[in-house]
Amino acid sequence: MADWVIVVDDDVTNLKMAGHILSKQNMRVTALKSGTALIEYVKTNQPDLILLDVMMPDLDGFETMELLKKQMAPGKEIPIIFLTADENRESEMRGLQLGAMDFIRKPFVPEVLVLRVRHTIELVRLQRNLVLESKRINAELALASRIQLSMLPNAYPPFPGRPEIDIFASMDAVREVGGDFYDYFLVDDDHLCLVIADVSGKGIPAALYMMMSKIILADSAKMGKTPAQILSDANEAIYANNRENMFVTVWVGILEISTGRLTTANAGHEYPALMDGSGRFELLKDDHNTVIGLLPNQEFAECTLRLTPGSKLYVYTDGVTEATSGANGLFGLTRLLEALNRNPGASPEGVLRSVRQAVDEFVQGAEQADDITMMCLEYKGPRG
Repeated sequence: MADWVIVVDDDVTNLKMAGHILSKQNMRVTALKSGTALIEYVKTNQPDLILLDVMMPDLDGFETMELLKKQMAPGKEIPIIFLTADENRESEMRGLQLGAMDFIRKPFVPEVLVLRVRHTIELVRLQRNLVLESKRINAELALASRIQLSMLPNAYPPFPGRPEIDIFASMDAVREVGGDFYDYFLVDDDHLCLVIADVSGKGIPAALYMMMSKIILADSAKMGKTPAQILSDANEAIYANNRENMFVTVWVGILEISTGRLTTANAGHEYPALMDGSGRFELLKDDHNTVIGLLPNQEFAECTLRLTPGSKLYVYTDGVTEATSGANGLFGLTRLLEALNRNPGASPEGVLRSVRQAVDEFVQGAEQADDITMMCLEYKGPRG
């Protein structure tokens, strides 16, 4: 389909010359003699480009363009190149500030006129295609975000028929999709599995890797394995298909609900924080093993402790401790423990809210740099 150009000039000679030059290039040309005629014409027509003379008797080019901008619907703007015999730089500046794409000098140099018209039409088409592609990508990312979030447990309270435990978790991705994840589920009637993990990288690659890792870890845990076995088997499965050399830090815990016995294994993840009989959260420095996914045949050490009624366990990703304000460095472990201990008696949801509030106060509006994921378990004791 031929490119369509409207030429607006009160000089018939200029109209004929421009029409002749562009028509020879197989372009469709419409000639108009005034700004008023142009404003009426584009109410029902959508050309590819307008060549608009600056100096005209009724409305000059600048006034015409200002009226056109008010009339055009968003996304339907028609690109404009001004035609002028004036060398005045102030006029050029005004036109560019109004949004003109270019200026062409009169009398026309045919080669220059054709090249600038073609380049402008092509540039605008590319810009519009980019906008459409961006909208498509954003729509797909929004759908991917909803799919990813739907894979994480998010119904609260999570186990209404189990008064022995209370859990709350959250994930705030730095992009539409993230590489962090958490999970919790009953392996059987007496064993609760807790998982929190952080995939290397960000964005779509990390999100895809995250979903694969989450499924592998959950499948392994649901077979009744110990935390060390879960990590070892997941490591082998992920390593076998890891062409991109990505990795995952993972913390896994299995809680025996009837006794409070908690067995954990840590694959390069952040230290958990535990509130037990002291009434205050302290770091639980369990054995740090290697991350999963990079090396085969890895063994993982376990840590065992016993939760008492009222104990709380807080696990998180490094997006919490590495949140930065720019001026004051990283949020860090000291501030994290202070935030946890502002109200250690709060519910798991309240604990997470307290930490997030402290992080937000610290960063002072700075852009989030990494996914922030947290989970808190309260053990209320065995059934009476």
